[in-house]
Amino acid sequence: MRSSTSQLNGRHFQVFVVVMRSRGLGEAALKLGITKAAVSKSLGLLQRETGVELFARRGGRLQPTAAAHQLLPRAEQVTQHIEWALEEAAALRQGASRTVTVAAHTPSLIALLPGAIQRMQRTHPEVNVCMRAATPIEVLRQVAHHEVDLGVTNPPAPNTISAIQLCKRKTISEDLLVVALHKHHPLVAKPMVRPEDLAGHMVIALPEESPTSVLVRATLQEAGIKLKTGVVASTSMGVCALVHRNVGVGLINPMVLSTGVFPDIVTRPFRPRIDLLTEIYCSSLKELSNEALIFYRYIEEIAANRDMNTELLPVSLKPT
Repeated sequence: MRSSTSQLNGRHFQVFVVVMRSRGLGEAALKLGITKAAVSKSLGLLQRETGVELFARRGGRLQPTAAAHQLLPRAEQVTQHIEWALEEAAALRQGASRTVTVAAHTPSLIALLPGAIQRMQRTHPEVNVCMRAATPIEVLRQVAHHEVDLGVTNPPAPNTISAIQLCKRKTISEDLLVVALHKHHPLVAKPMVRPEDLAGHMVIALPEESPTSVLVRATLQEAGIKLKTGVVASTSMGVCALVHRNVGVGLINPMVLSTGVFPDIVTRPFRPRIDLLTEIYCSSLKELSNEALIFYRYIEEIAANRDMNTELLPVSLKPT
């Protein structure tokens, strides 16, 4: 049985986790902001206090033992709970000034989040909302790593991101992909655009890993159409900026155009139809704060009512 006078604390487990997730003591020391000697000392104390050999030196390098791999999940739980406790302490220090942090990709950032933020400002002015624009994959990573409270984005392509396993998800919007065209583009004359209609036209693409790109690519391959895609924009807003200048054609989520910021762009339906889902994500391991839960509900309601003039009622904070 371990002595009641143990010198172990959460920091030792944090060091252990970082070492296990690094390529060596030097990299771990850089991540932790301490010296290699301090890392070694911490690991030594952890091994002595637990009585378990966690690392063995092979070929001049420390290699984790089977026991270390078995301990890692528990150690990660310890460090995660410490982080949550520190976050809670920070929130208590802030007092009345509480923050909800949200990561979102471009369409939902434009069409959904502004209305939800406005509602939060009206009903709970003491709560700050911090917004981060990110790609769908980055949104999921930030939610899984508890860097943000909520994420709003398209579902990632299958097998492209393991972080989704650490997230709870809910579909809040379903849209059909549209073709974005400059008002003087010849395809404007068509009531709808099919893959074969795009042949010979410059199509401004999103990055290959974009969920929209994956769906479009599969549809075009099925139709046997290879497009001219000499221009790639990092976001759908970038696609629209280029379409607005008549550089080419865009295949986008119509939510991007919801503000009317690009008056020279018109849209046409794309067939066969491509369904674009927007989902809201939160951690499957950590409960939402009361403030984050309220903002979650506001995003849901904005998504459900964005084509209506429905008056939305406020949601109240629970006493804290």
